[in-house]
Amino acid sequence: MRFAKNKWVHFLVVLLLSALLLLLPEGIENESKVIPRAQVEILSVNDDMLDPLGIVYSGAQDCIVRINEGEHKGKVIPAHNYMNASLDKDKLYKPGDKAICMIHDRESGISGTLVDHDRRTVMMLLVGLLVVMLIAFGGTSGLGASISLGFTAIVIWKVYIPMIIKGFPPILTAIGLIFVLGIVMCVLIAGANKRALTAILGGFGGTAVTIALGALFTKLFMLDGGVLPYIVPLLSQSGMQFNMNELFLCTIFIGNAGAVIDLAMDIAAGCTEVITHVPDISAKKLFMSGITIGRMDIGTMSNTLVMGYAGGFLSMLLYFNAQGTPLIDILNYRFVVAEIMVTLVGCFGLISAAPLTSFIAARIMTKKPFRESN
Repeated sequence: MRFAKNKWVHFLVVLLLSALLLLLPEGIENESKVIPRAQVEILSVNDDMLDPLGIVYSGAQDCIVRINEGEHKGKVIPAHNYMNASLDKDKLYKPGDKAICMIHDRESGISGTLVDHDRRTVMMLLVGLLVVMLIAFGGTSGLGASISLGFTAIVIWKVYIPMIIKGFPPILTAIGLIFVLGIVMCVLIAGANKRALTAILGGFGGTAVTIALGALFTKLFMLDGGVLPYIVPLLSQSGMQFNMNELFLCTIFIGNAGAVIDLAMDIAAGCTEVITHVPDISAKKLFMSGITIGRMDIGTMSNTLVMGYAGGFLSMLLYFNAQGTPLIDILNYRFVVAEIMVTLVGCFGLISAAPLTSFIAARIMTKKPFRESN
């Protein structure tokens, strides 16, 4: 009962902190940001000003839209959909579509600039289903996972990103981010107990290995932050203020930290179950139990990392294969090497976290010397 009450206190504290973080002002204000946005419904489209360039378009799609929210709700206005000849950013509308629109209220009248399709309803539905599934299966632990997920997103957007933009050291800030989020995640899911402490320490140990190997192999592979998406416009916008090599290193261990902490929590939870059923187990036997659990998890989670990155770059792999690009070329392109390195370094983090978490569990949970009991 006390454990359950403590968990609810933790939930309320993190929810309150999340609400306070949401009240933080946005870091950057510009002319585009202050223009009001509203959902509009596309009533008609005119494609006469579109110029086809292969499978993409330049020019603009002229639309008539009706505003569905805000102070101009119900008004019918002209709106423009500007094309950039970019398949991943451009979109074409048809009558009946719902879109997000920038509303320009000028002396000459009200007009709009279409941003993209309005996907908020589907997004909320997907998030809602995830929360329901987590709670239905995990109970209070699932609720804790849901709160932790929301807190993580808020901290990254409201705290971590603004700190980097303001010039804080990317690596030290990222380490602090993982430290805070790791503690919150483990405490919300497992409670403030030995299981959470074991997972926290084991996860941080594996993350430390990831950081060290990431820094080492970034130099050995002669990689830099030039492989990061949007790095060129970011450097241009900031006047070359960002250290792109440090940003690249941050992407390595931030991206893998979740998997490492997940593995540490699996082992900590398994060791907790073992010692619950065998209270007088020796430290050595509990350590070996943790190693056995870790061996199973390492195999599957390492493959999960590989499959995740392969899935994300499936189109690139198809392109290289269709072009007949020699494998020796592919394996030496720096953007390919960067992804391979991120995956393998993450695997090393997982492998190192397993014995470390098992050792910590054996010492903390049994409080016995690391030897067989008589």
